[in-house]
Amino acid sequence: MNVVGIIAEYNPFHSGHAYQIRRAKEMAEADYVVVILSGDFVQRGEPAIFDKYSRTQDALEGGADLVFELPIRYSLSSAGDFAYGGIKALTELGFVTHVCFGSEQGNIDHFLKVAETLDREDKSRTEFQALLEERLHEGCSYPDARAQALINVIGEADIDEPFFSMPNNILGIEYCLALLKIGSPLKPLTLLREGQDYRDATNPSLKRYPSSTAIRAGIMQSNTPHLTLNDFSDLISYSLRDLIRKEGGLKNHHQVIDAAKDLSSDIFGRIVGELDSFTCATDLIDRIKTKAFTESRLRRCLLQCCLHLEKTDTSLPYLHLLGLNSKAGHLLREIRGAGIDEPGIYSDDSKLQIVTRLAADLPRLSENARKLYEEDLFAADIYRNVFQRKYRVTIPNEYQQAPVVVDRDNSALF
Repeated sequence: MNVVGIIAEYNPFHSGHAYQIRRAKEMAEADYVVVILSGDFVQRGEPAIFDKYSRTQDALEGGADLVFELPIRYSLSSAGDFAYGGIKALTELGFVTHVCFGSEQGNIDHFLKVAETLDREDKSRTEFQALLEERLHEGCSYPDARAQALINVIGEADIDEPFFSMPNNILGIEYCLALLKIGSPLKPLTLLREGQDYRDATNPSLKRYPSSTAIRAGIMQSNTPHLTLNDFSDLISYSLRDLIRKEGGLKNHHQVIDAAKDLSSDIFGRIVGELDSFTCATDLIDRIKTKAFTESRLRRCLLQCCLHLEKTDTSLPYLHLLGLNSKAGHLLREIRGAGIDEPGIYSDDSKLQIVTRLAADLPRLSENARKLYEEDLFAADIYRNVFQRKYRVTIPNEYQQAPVVVDRDNSALF
């Protein structure tokens, strides 16, 4: 039995994602598709435009069979951490055989060459970091500096510089690097990205496979309920000022480097310098951004401060099941050490535990797993509360939610 995994945000889910699911199954000759999905906050440093349960429903109806939530400490993080968390989750499930990602290049051999070079020797990573810092000091933007540093380290004549600056290619390199770091048996596959360029925000109805950027732009101009970064401005402003207070005032801002995963003393210094002019989150980002600090990183920093996401360990003792195709429910019984029918407390963090019903499963997790899961709970509560205040509605909390279940015959998709 082959099972192919996809690491995704589906922000929101669209026809291009359904195409990827269909092609991934064909490429892997897979019976099932497992998705590791970002929860209510995504890697580019924004709240998901729709909540995770709505996006899970769309993914299941679009061909996915199991959907698990990528913990917030991975989903709202750098490309490297995001990829590592997703690959680790698919690997720990135990029954996934392949991982498929979209790319602008479409040749898996190039990704493997780059990843193997970076992983082979610590020297390569050290050289890469030194070249990256040198290019940034020269005034290059972060994406350009990263591309130039990588191509200098790799030295492959058949891989040109644009390969290293395309966003899906960058993630693809990190996926393959994570496979090597973990020693994962997953076989990587890459699918050439088709359709509208990810940066193209023009009318998505004119494109066969529209971009998420274009679809989000249309949603934000409509009356469809959704959330944006600026909806969190008050919470971000408070969290930044509280952070300054806790660290002993403005003069000691160099001490906050560990206060958020992607925060540096330089970034926080720029934030402090503009905080009195704060009107909204996006305005603050416009004031503090530089070529060296991408907008995505700055957005992540603000939300990481808001959600109290500090640098933490890389263990993955649990996964939260967001939804499933009822025809694939038997896969859950194959998870190593899932202990679905076992009473008592899961004390062994080396075995992956599956959270399906929070009220029943959370008390049974180990102390470390519960502590990590509380980060996800806090993020979900913040997202829900902001949505409720914006639209004057009440929606179920995490304890009241159950996995989304669809009853779908896979053969109907082909």
